[in-house]
Amino acid sequence: MKEENKEPNGFAKAKQKTEELLENGEKLSKLLGVAIVKAEEKKEKLKDSWSDLQSLLRLVQAWWKKDYQEIPWKTILYAATAIFYFVSPLDFIPDFIPITGFLDDITVITFVTSSLKTDIDKFKTWESLPKDEK
Repeated sequence: MKEENKEPNGFAKAKQKTEELLENGEKLSKLLGVAIVKAEEKKEKLKDSWSDLQSLLRLVQAWWKKDYQEIPWKTILYAATAIFYFVSPLDFIPDFIPITGFLDDITVITFVTSSLKTDIDKFKTWESLPKDEK
């Protein structure tokens, strides 16, 4: 995972809350469900970040279901933090603010996907394997 990128505003606080969330399967499941619905609803506003968010959602979901465990903890933490940040109504710039409301969400998603590029690429390769090869 690349470390050069500076964490966006609000990311550290969201990361702390996400660590607690990752210890509770029920809360994580609920977060993923809410994020999937919100992502679909906000697809147009997310633009290019939508597909990156989808990759993060699939990665965390596969990890949570124990289908994909070949992943560093920090990668799961960052991916889940981006999802938590996206879902949280009280992020750095609230989503209800026109135009800029999703800019911080997009910034966090972009930061995380660029920081985790290698691990996400490995996951996508694993994901594309036939079921009997996983």
